[in-house]
Amino acid sequence: MRKTALVAAGMALLITVGGCGAKTGNALGPTPAGQDGSTSLFGDVQQLVRAASAKAGQVKTAKFTYTQTLGSQQTTGEGEGRFDGPNTAMRMTLNVEGEKVEARIVGKQMYFQLPASARAASSGKPWTKISLDAGAGKGFGQMMDQAEQNDPAHFLDQIQQAGTITKSEQTVLDGQRVSHYWVDLDVAKALDKVVGDAMPKDQIQKIAGQVKTIPLQMWLNADQLPVQVTEDLGAVMKASGTPGADQGMGFTMKYTDWGAPVDVQAPPADQVGEMKLPG
Repeated sequence: MRKTALVAAGMALLITVGGCGAKTGNALGPTPAGQDGSTSLFGDVQQLVRAASAKAGQVKTAKFTYTQTLGSQQTTGEGEGRFDGPNTAMRMTLNVEGEKVEARIVGKQMYFQLPASARAASSGKPWTKISLDAGAGKGFGQMMDQAEQNDPAHFLDQIQQAGTITKSEQTVLDGQRVSHYWVDLDVAKALDKVVGDAMPKDQIQKIAGQVKTIPLQMWLNADQLPVQVTEDLGAVMKASGTPGADQGMGFTMKYTDWGAPVDVQAPPADQVGEMKLPG
């Protein structure tokens, strides 16, 4: 049971850190700042995403923390990323059932490290490299390509492709002035963008037939950089048949140290096995 949870957590965190970024470019100029450091609120989702992703594309790096809840269970993690085309590198460590799972994306490869209790999945090696040539691996390959080109905050692309702003306000979060947005994501569009070929189209359609929107909230600082994102996935995961999702599921991402140096390296080659993903 523990091994299953660890492997599943590894898959989940790779989707999280290497998922779908927001394309930089076609950027708007910065929104006017008030004397109190606040900025004007966006009413159009396209303008919001272009401004946020443009700024993130300029600074290129960030550190982040992650919290996921599934019913009464909680998974936490932390990481950092450099998002710079072929020089892209990301690292994230999750705490799962008292053990740590680490994932890295370096260039064109994705790795994750499991404790000894789960290393049979990687031929006994401490690190696993995911095969991207078949089955669900194709979805990871698509997501890796996007991670190489785009900002780490995958929710920005979800918002751009499938979101509608329903409410906004100026407020204070963790001692700094922020713009707070409530966004509804169209389920069919969001799932198709996030999972690609990794989930059958009929399964996406089945979920979308039961759940229409995913509630998301986002907080941007005065520089239009994301500092917190929350997403309520309970209804979607329940519709997909995920065990325990009827008790609720969601996650929170917090971003800090935008622009700080990041150094993420691939693990030594002799420490890396390869895991075949199911079709």
